[in-house]
Amino acid sequence: MSNLIRVKPLTEITNLIDEVIARYQVLDLKLVRDQSEILRDLTTLLYDLAKHRIDYHEKAGSVYLNSQAKTNAGKEREAEMKVPELYLCRQIDRKAQAVCDAIRSTISVNKN
Repeated sequence: MSNLIRVKPLTEITNLIDEVIARYQVLDLKLVRDQSEILRDLTTLLYDLAKHRIDYHEKAGSVYLNSQAKTNAGKEREAEMKVPELYLCRQIDRKAQAVCDAIRSTISVNKN
């Protein structure tokens, strides 16, 4: 079954996250079913983002371990410069998780 799931490119995932959040921003907060669909879409995209984050974390770890820098801070800076996608994944994940929390709260308040 897992062979059937295609990992989307990072840019596609980030664009889709933007689209889902834009849908939420203009949605009537009393539409619980629509919010639930948005929450499902967003959490699924965050799962896809996590796959990329794992890959970029491994790449950054490799850069860190192979760095010629003398200090941990220098090694971390080099890893961040050579694998900037890891920072992007972290930031998007954190902000999108906050949106998920907001959606869950509005669903809870508005469900009948």
